[in-house]
Amino acid sequence: MTTFLASLDASVLETLYAHRALATTKIFISISELGGAFFIFGLAVCVGLYLLLRCRYVYLAGLVVSVVGSAGAVLAIKSLVHRARPDLVFQAYTETGFSFPSAHATLASVLYGFCIYLAWRTIPAGPWRIAATILLAVLIAAIAFSRMYLGVHYMTDVLAGLVLGGLFAWIGSVVVKKLEQRD
Repeated sequence: MTTFLASLDASVLETLYAHRALATTKIFISISELGGAFFIFGLAVCVGLYLLLRCRYVYLAGLVVSVVGSAGAVLAIKSLVHRARPDLVFQAYTETGFSFPSAHATLASVLYGFCIYLAWRTIPAGPWRIAATILLAVLIAAIAFSRMYLGVHYMTDVLAGLVLGGLFAWIGSVVVKKLEQRD
């Protein structure tokens, strides 16, 4: 199984590298930044402040648990696994640190995934809720794909990040439900 995944990782990396174009690379660098730690934590603070000002404390608790928990999990897993990034020749720009799991994919899926949960809980049924869900889901997918396209992560790094982020978004939703039951 490990050999199969390594082969698949290499195949995806080489295929995307072979089809990389400068204009597309610039677009994906911009998209990738929407999943970077600085942007995600800044946006999480903005969403958190909004929830605080609207007295939506249970949602704020879920947001904090999901985003902070996923960030801690990424750091712990990276330090345990120590997976090297793809060779520099494949990278559209140099990234440092370990590769597994993708922090960008994790943070994007946890924050934007939790925002999807918020949309379903707070926006009335209809086109706005559907539009918000589709936009956020496409954003998660685009950020995840950008990390592979830019050659800074293997496919398995990104998939693990998506699963980890999704898990913590779900944990955040469970926190919300548990706190609502106490009230």
